[in-house]
Amino acid sequence: MRIGRIIIALLLLPLNFILALGVIRNFSYVKELQHGEVVFLAGFTAYLLLHFILYRPVFMHVMAHELTHAFWAFLFGGKVKSLNVSHEGGSVTMTKSNVFVTLAPYFFPLYTALILIIYFITDKKYLDFIIFLLGFTYSFHLALTLYSLKQKQTDLKEYGFLFSLMLIFLANIIVFAGIAAVVSKQFSYLNFLNEAWKYTEGLLK
Repeated sequence: MRIGRIIIALLLLPLNFILALGVIRNFSYVKELQHGEVVFLAGFTAYLLLHFILYRPVFMHVMAHELTHAFWAFLFGGKVKSLNVSHEGGSVTMTKSNVFVTLAPYFFPLYTALILIIYFITDKKYLDFIIFLLGFTYSFHLALTLYSLKQKQTDLKEYGFLFSLMLIFLANIIVFAGIAAVVSKQFSYLNFLNEAWKYTEGLLK
């Protein structure tokens, strides 16, 4: 099984590269930043300043990490038996788990997902604030995910370090493209997939 995951990881490597190129290519069509994109980047930058200059909200990250495990376990029909969160770390006991449940905290930005729900139901006059929070929470997710990956993460050991990283990278690209498509009118998810497919066809010729 370990060898199988290594083979899958090696196959995911070119796929991740192609999808990353698709994102970059899509952004190359952007000629000038629009209002929503500026607000999103302002929120994104605001968290980075907080993270590197003032304070890392590790407790909030640990809470999101464990709640994400629990949420994805629920999606797959599992139940949560216990959940513990502290500044030192957290744990969750579930009746069901799989590779997505285990790795979800590294690619699923829980707080950003909650803000996205508000984005689609809120009054338009609050959109700037909501978009700012989208940028802020997504930056929070990326920065603290990278921070946590520097620590010893048993989640990654469960399915193999290489396989886990490749799957996390793949899922993050897909999630990022989705958020970009919501925030930016200049970024199209379909165009992103089309560009990735063009690169794939070029490699196959």
